[in-house]
Amino acid sequence: MRRSLALAALVLLCAANAAHPFRGGLEKGEEKKAGLLAVGAPAPEWKLADPAGKTHTLGDYRGRVVVLDFWATWCGPCAKVMPKLDKLQKKYGGRGLVVLGVSSFDTGDPVALMKKRGLTYTLLLKGEGLSESYGVTSLPVLYVIGADGKVVYSHAGPDTKKLEDVIEKQFGDQGK
Repeated sequence: MRRSLALAALVLLCAANAAHPFRGGLEKGEEKKAGLLAVGAPAPEWKLADPAGKTHTLGDYRGRVVVLDFWATWCGPCAKVMPKLDKLQKKYGGRGLVVLGVSSFDTGDPVALMKKRGLTYTLLLKGEGLSESYGVTSLPVLYVIGADGKVVYSHAGPDTKKLEDVIEKQFGDQGK
């Protein structure tokens, strides 16, 4: 029952977000209002499986820049973000970027959806528990986690305008 209520709430929030999407990334201090982790906070460790059953943890990616995309098959705004993330993975993957799609509160087949859309970044399944620890209350939600394991960007909504700049800055900062 509780899971059904949470799913219903996320569906409503996603629909509301589609009607009135967020206009940009969260400004300093706004993460708290949205319930997301603050920039500079350590990213909580997690353990999730991909469709092949291989287990992934955040620690596996230490030293790399990680983009976490919390999404679901029923989320229209999520669909707008996914091709952009695939392009970022292709562009920056050789430099150490890892894009991880975290399927959360799903009622459909995330594997089939990613395959149908030709998306190549890593899919992680059953991210409901991870969503809770990352303060996800609507979809989509994006996080960028720096090579040091700290949150460098958090954003609720389908706007990805600042994302590439954040990633570029991370790679520029790694050389210093």
